[in-house]
Amino acid sequence: MEPTQTEFLLRLADTLNTTLDLQTLLQRTASLVRAVIDYRIFAILLINDRTNDMRMRFQIGHTPEVERMRIRLGHGVVGQVALTRQPMLINDVSQVENYINANPDVRSELAVPLIIKNRVIGVIDIQSEQLDYFQPEHLRLLTLTASRIAQAIENARLYTRVSRQAQTLEVLNEISREFTSILDVDALLERISQLLRRIIDYQMFSIWIVDADEHVLENRFALRFGERFYPEEKLPVQRGLVGAAIAERRPIHVPDVRRDPRYYKINEETRSAMVVPLIYKSKVVGVLDIEHTRAHYFTEEHERALTTLAAQIAISIENAQLYQRVAQQEQRLEHDMEMEREV
Repeated sequence: MEPTQTEFLLRLADTLNTTLDLQTLLQRTASLVRAVIDYRIFAILLINDRTNDMRMRFQIGHTPEVERMRIRLGHGVVGQVALTRQPMLINDVSQVENYINANPDVRSELAVPLIIKNRVIGVIDIQSEQLDYFQPEHLRLLTLTASRIAQAIENARLYTRVSRQAQTLEVLNEISREFTSILDVDALLERISQLLRRIIDYQMFSIWIVDADEHVLENRFALRFGERFYPEEKLPVQRGLVGAAIAERRPIHVPDVRRDPRYYKINEETRSAMVVPLIYKSKVVGVLDIEHTRAHYFTEEHERALTTLAAQIAISIENAQLYQRVAQQEQRLEHDMEMEREV
């Protein structure tokens, strides 16, 4: 093994052993690869087993539009590499059938699968604006890199999942401590939005309360990009994704609302949505709706976390509303007694 290659592998091993943060791991890997392959365009794409496609988890040199692309297995160079589990060194991309021409300046490409325990988890992809840029030595180095970082990526993802579960439990504990003492409905809903943001980085958030007398949903609290906004329209309980969540009494997870006719457009920018019914003593008292501008943003982990939180949120809302009703009745009673004394 050449000295340069040995040094590279030693530095790579040091990188893999010193971090469990996925983004840090990918960023350091990109820097190490650049030291031996002078690229301008680089990406690490990871497979979403649920949707059977890939998206970039780290990139250099791509446009935001390309970064947001989701690539089906078998499509384009990286999709073909993931499907066949074989690397591809392409001297001239114009000669490749099924090539995705996301960047018209690209002329050559090198892509290597990330495989762990006989399972493909993603692809490392490097592109060049020169014909015949990549050499067999580049392929060997990138293949060595892929064989070593695949396990590190899986470890980092597992660490992320465990960390998120711990965050969810922490938020649940805070909810148990705080929510029983917050008896103002508006203050309660604002606190719910703050705590939920710690485990799910949503962009739109709203809580709709069921008005059983009028058979409508009334918005009690909503945020858009961190700012309060006030939807005035009341929704029939059967309309949209919120209506579906009420009718089916289960979470409704829509990866791309443009493809779901049930979505009732309140936020033009929304691409993905998750709606969870709030159920108290077998009765749906409301729904919690979170949305994002990126399609396929929410995950099964998000759904599990939101479902876990929903039961406690429903109890807290019902308690706050009950306190509010009792306080209003006491005020009316006090007002009536005051009127009687004046008479």
